[in-house]
Amino acid sequence: MKITGFEFKTVSVPFTERIQEHWGWDYPTTLIWVHTDEGLTGLGESNSLHSNVTDQADELAKRYVGKSLWELDLAEEPFHLQCAFYDIAGQALGVPIHKLIGKKVRDRVELAFWSPPMPPKEMAREAERARAQGFRVHKVKGHRLGDVVDIARLITEACGPDLKIRMDPNMQFRDLPTAVRLARQMLPYNIEVYEDPFPADDPSLYRQFRAKAEPPVARHFGSDRLIYLWLKEEAMDTFNCGGNVAAMKRFDAIAQAAGVPMWGQMFAFGSCVASMFAVHIAATLPACTMALDELPHIRVNDLSGGSFVIKEGAVAVPDAPGLGVALDMDAVERFRRR
Repeated sequence: MKITGFEFKTVSVPFTERIQEHWGWDYPTTLIWVHTDEGLTGLGESNSLHSNVTDQADELAKRYVGKSLWELDLAEEPFHLQCAFYDIAGQALGVPIHKLIGKKVRDRVELAFWSPPMPPKEMAREAERARAQGFRVHKVKGHRLGDVVDIARLITEACGPDLKIRMDPNMQFRDLPTAVRLARQMLPYNIEVYEDPFPADDPSLYRQFRAKAEPPVARHFGSDRLIYLWLKEEAMDTFNCGGNVAAMKRFDAIAQAAGVPMWGQMFAFGSCVASMFAVHIAATLPACTMALDELPHIRVNDLSGGSFVIKEGAVAVPDAPGLGVALDMDAVERFRRR
């Protein structure tokens, strides 16, 4: 079965009203169709925030067109293309993608809710919306030091123990003393984890933070070397990671060996396509027990036409051949920009 061509459509689906109000990003992605000489077509998706895969059309054609799918090392291909390649392979073999990656270890994969920086009362209202939709984890961008304690308090008061707060300051807690002070103030509240609370290249600073802050501490890494080093130095309790299938399997192996959980952020702001591929991958990773940062639900349309279903904050792992999700082409055309 040979690859015969690529097709691209760039879409920009607005974020939900509350997110648009506080975070005015335009975040396009490009949907990819990979065609074959046997009539099978696979779906992929690429981040188009800073560059567009469409501009690489000639290069991709030169590299892949005419090549047999079975000659590719699917696990090592880039995430945005391997999604489509695995989709084709699954359809051809009559199996879901996860069966081509590894043994399925869970039937449902949990997703996190997500909010950009917002005033505390607005954040608490978003948290209530998340809880009402069945989400159990709310990832909060805690960039404003004067707000984070009130945010944690108001969310905990509004949602109680049913909603965990994944506090992600993107290093805006600045330094170890500030991070320790804020973490101690938030001890009464329902913090799941602190992700990248302050900048540090020295693992010993995070080891000190762990000793002084009760909730778990995480780093967001895409390097197996760094993940191994920081776990070896006892500088983090868990980690957020992203990459292709081969990378995610390596990260999972390290987490299993260390006896720690992890979570994935393989695409984040994608549609149903990238998000469902991430679900397939996570379903095969034993250590990936924490809610994924895959967020099709924070846009006004996930482009699935109802085929991507989130129930109680989780997605059932498909058992249909291939990716197991369908695109609503009317929605794709409505939000298409290229």
